[in-house]
Amino acid sequence: PGPQNLTCVSYKHPSVRGALGVAGGAAAGAVRCPPGQCCVGIWNRSHALVQGCWGGRGDACPSATCAPSPAGHPGSSMLLCLCHGHLCNGNATATATATATGTAGGLG
Repeated sequence: PGPQNLTCVSYKHPSVRGALGVAGGAAAGAVRCPPGQCCVGIWNRSHALVQGCWGGRGDACPSATCAPSPAGHPGSSMLLCLCHGHLCNGNATATATATATGTAGGLG
């Protein structure tokens, strides 16, 4: 069993194409996730790209807070966090230690 009735920050940067992350086409705000889903946040070095619900298994999101880790190919500036706290994907304070140059801290 994963998180129940979890609310996540919902956002998609204008540069992101497709339906990733944002339910119902909302520009920004909060979204209630289906049972068992948790929150996801994807950032580059300077800003949030996608925030929303993660459709994977709930046990893939062990942390209640967003602690981004590098995502994508080696050397990529992409950061990813999966978490199961209410609105946990809105604040990526750990990006200051995950990146060498810019941070995305305080986005929420």
